[in-house]
Amino acid sequence: MTTSAVRLIVIILTLYVACKIAVLWRGPRPTGGSLCVYLLWPGMDTRPFLRRSPHRGWPWLGRGLIGLGLGVAGTVALRWAAPHLGRYAVGWLGVAVFLTAVHLGFADLLSGGLRRAGYPVRRLFRDPLRSRSLAEFWSRRWNLAYVELTRMLFLPPLRRWLGRVAVPAAFLLSGVLHELAISVPVNAWYGGPLAYFGLHAVLTTAESRLRIHRWPVALARLWTWLAILAPLPLLFHTPFREALVTPLFWSGS
Repeated sequence: MTTSAVRLIVIILTLYVACKIAVLWRGPRPTGGSLCVYLLWPGMDTRPFLRRSPHRGWPWLGRGLIGLGLGVAGTVALRWAAPHLGRYAVGWLGVAVFLTAVHLGFADLLSGGLRRAGYPVRRLFRDPLRSRSLAEFWSRRWNLAYVELTRMLFLPPLRRWLGRVAVPAAFLLSGVLHELAISVPVNAWYGGPLAYFGLHAVLTTAESRLRIHRWPVALARLWTWLAILAPLPLLFHTPFREALVTPLFWSGS
């Protein structure tokens, strides 16, 4: 395991544990086995772990199996094709494979499994391709574990201190956290993730002026995905891809 990978794991685990402790400190707190399950669950909301009751989870399990299967198939295909594609293509395709397998596959499997076990958790990634605005993507469809964390821990003090600019400030805070998880492990390209989320703070604020909710669905989705994908090299920058993504699929020179 490389030094960059070790740094990445240590940083993510440290941030994860710190956030869990902060949420549990505020309460309410699950107990016993439910507390153990909560500590392993990526989400931050403790309420699904306070009282168990049966819930349907089969649809999410099915989606999760499809997403994980696509991710595994993509991994096999990419490892086979990597020498013919070049490092740049392998790096970006590797990011796509990882997001598919983990964010759209394993996350749904975990959510569905916990619901079947009696914990009424929500999906962590709710059909992000259906997003019709950046506001919808970031607040209701993508990484709801971080959305929960922001609403529970970050937004209340930010609203007290900064008022109406609390939400843009939360985007910048997300940028700082992504710097810790992306730039710090490879010790390079500082400022890229912060610039990505700073740009999205501006674009998300502009959406209300643009009245994007009145746009045709296809045009609104085109806007959303152009805004997400076009500046993506700022977030998953070259040093990160070269150090931590490409080597997973290709060991060539």
